[in-house]
Amino acid sequence: MKQLELSKHYRLVEQAIQILEQHSKAVEPTLTALAGKLNTSPAHLQRVFTAWAGISPKQFFHCLQKDHARQLIQNGHSNLSASLELGLPSSSKLHNLMIKFEAFSPGEIKTHGKGLKLTTGQASSPFGPVFLCTTGKGINSLEFETATLPYEAWHREITALYPNADLVESHDDMQLLADRIFGLHNRKDTVTLNLRGTPFQLQVWQALVHLPAAQLASYQQIANMLGKPKASRSVGSAIAKNPVGYLIPCHRVIQGTGELGQYRWSSARKKALHIWEQGLVNNFNP
Repeated sequence: MKQLELSKHYRLVEQAIQILEQHSKAVEPTLTALAGKLNTSPAHLQRVFTAWAGISPKQFFHCLQKDHARQLIQNGHSNLSASLELGLPSSSKLHNLMIKFEAFSPGEIKTHGKGLKLTTGQASSPFGPVFLCTTGKGINSLEFETATLPYEAWHREITALYPNADLVESHDDMQLLADRIFGLHNRKDTVTLNLRGTPFQLQVWQALVHLPAAQLASYQQIANMLGKPKASRSVGSAIAKNPVGYLIPCHRVIQGTGELGQYRWSSARKKALHIWEQGLVNNFNP
């Protein structure tokens, strides 16, 4: 399924998620009732939702329950520990892209990008429009469109961060890159991230890459894995400043209570990312 079609389907799924979330602590809505609220037919909703997420709206509703999230966080703890101890990029075979980290040099930061060539653009993804920025060394930014972050605002932020860089806009190149990132066919591909952050932020972001797909961990668990059990708040601050969505999977970090919590690119998208990965896990592990 092409990314543009997936992106269109995501809009319907996003609305369905919001309605299901409103009912997550009450009676489960029927497929007919849910379709009625979305002004579509039950058959169309079932088909689109299942094609996009890999599971049905009914299965998704059950995944929203707090007890399910708590179970996942418990499972994620052991998987995360094993991954970090072995130095593996992931314990999940769903990670189709190996992630490599490269930090900005102090000189590049000090000169505000002088001598750097940055390529920016907007692309379609299974989760709606996505904005990408790359340097000659790798991906520098990946953010999803939100009501408060249209492409123009994101582009201004990139320009302000690197006023001395040579910025080139290429939506076609960024679409090709998005297809690589969100596709499942290049499972031996490698992606490099060229990140600007403090040493602690880089450490947290790298730890997130070790979280297996469809598994969750709390801020405290991440702090424990870094050997800094008292730094859970600092971990939360670093996660909030994650510049590369999806590839650095901050959507897999939730509150210690088992609640999925907020997400800088909308809480509905966080649930969609998680449930999409759950569908992939089910498909790869029948």
